[in-house]
Amino acid sequence: MILSCNHIDKAFGTKQILKDVSFHVEEREKTAIVGINGAGKSTLLKIIMNQLPTDSGEVTLSRGASIGYLAQHEAVSGEHTIYEELLEVKKEIIEMEEKIRSLELDMKHQQGEELTATLDLYHRLSTEFENRNGYAYKSELIGVLKGLGFEESEFDKSVATLSGGQKTRVALGKLLLSKPDIILLDEPTNHLDMNSIAWLETYLLNYQAP
Repeated sequence: MILSCNHIDKAFGTKQILKDVSFHVEEREKTAIVGINGAGKSTLLKIIMNQLPTDSGEVTLSRGASIGYLAQHEAVSGEHTIYEELLEVKKEIIEMEEKIRSLELDMKHQQGEELTATLDLYHRLSTEFENRNGYAYKSELIGVLKGLGFEESEFDKSVATLSGGQKTRVALGKLLLSKPDIILLDEPTNHLDMNSIAWLETYLLNYQAP
């Protein structure tokens, strides 16, 4: 069990939105919350994310599990390009790659114990870099952007110039690339065409957190 909701109640004034809601989600399980507008789907997700308090009941998350959330009208902002915005998610990988290249240069001028220590660090970083899909992060990023309907000619567009729907797609791309243990998506298909919806369905069916 990675996520559990137990006896969740939530009301706004005299209007009861959620009453005695209980369920649990296992690792790698895919779950949908279905209901008419106003049924409380977004409210429940916000409670899980601790953005809203419950009136009673509790949410339990597996120890150490990370969680990513895309709200209905999620948006990004700033002066980055679309590509740069998604690249921010891979910042640790990029820094690791730069460190590996730096170590390669250092080893050319080292010997003895100093070289041995650098080689040890180099091998540890290289192994972690490979395990985190470092050699393929650029192709992964491009694949997500294309899957969400962006053409390569759009990658250099400033985020500030995008429509609300495009900004939501960028936010979704960032969330997918961040690889949390749990992904919560609130109506993610609102701004996707049929091809992108099909791509997202396939992506989520095959999704495995690192």
